Amino acid sequence: MSRGSRWRGAGPIGLGGVAAALLVAAALAGSTAGCITAYAPNIRREEHHQAMTSQSTRGACLKCHELESHMAKRMRGMDPATLEHHMVEMNKVIRPPLVADWMAKDRRGCVDCHAIKGAR
Repeated sequence: MSRGSRWRGAGPIGLGGVAAALLVAAALAGSTAGCITAYAPNIRREEHHQAMTSQSTRGACLKCHELESHMAKRMRGMDPATLEHHMVEMNKVIRPPLVADWMAKDRRGCVDCHAIKGAR
């Protein structure tokens, strides 16, 4: 490749390398910081979330929302027919109500990352 054909300012790793490096840095920052609140969906005080407040505890959320590890354990114990039915039903759900294990272990509560908003 000639010097003139390379995009100026891209450096030796090119634009793809710069983008990849930025994504890795963002992922590392997010994994060390816990949640990235910009990506945590808000909780609307509607339907099953009607009673949620900014003081709601993790325990209140986990009464309805299951941990991923618990779901995985239940699935391992299912016979093939039950597992197939379970997967069909799960594929019908728009927003699966599973909670990642790291979220339940984080020092912050659910409502610290998932902001409580009023009804629409």
